Amino acid sequence: MSRRRKVILSWLLVGVAVVTMLAFGVVDGRDDRTNAERAHDIGATIACPQCVGQSVVESDVAIAREIRAEIGRLVVAGHSDDDIRARFAERYGDWVVLTPSRSGVSGLVWVIPVVGLVVGVGLLGMTLSRWRRASASDEAVSDEDRALVESARNQMRERPDG
Repeated sequence: MSRRRKVILSWLLVGVAVVTMLAFGVVDGRDDRTNAERAHDIGATIACPQCVGQSVVESDVAIAREIRAEIGRLVVAGHSDDDIRARFAERYGDWVVLTPSRSGVSGLVWVIPVVGLVVGVGLLGMTLSRWRRASASDEAVSDEDRALVESARNQMRERPDG
């Protein structure tokens, strides 16, 4: 197999790996969670209205305990995770949801890093390709260059301290 085909194949495999990781990252494969685990996960994404920088799971103030209990009731009642977060956002404001929405302007938080990664990998590939082409053109050494190097080597050998 030629070197070019190996390089193309390796980049193709990297692309498949990235797409696979993104697919698994977007799809929530945690359908087997218990109600308690779901309630805990949802509580970790809702900020405590009274505390600074803490979720309702981390806080032990009265309002956080009430919100955790309500989350538990809503989970048992069959509400979706997004529906529960939306209820608290309506009640307290959008700031209470610690994970940004995946739609609208807030969705850019999820899209920009992926776009940056793709652009970065593309730029890296282009740079490596240019370096490879530049080094390939440098491999053509002229007879004048060889003579110059040989002359410098001879001078080094003739020096008394060399």
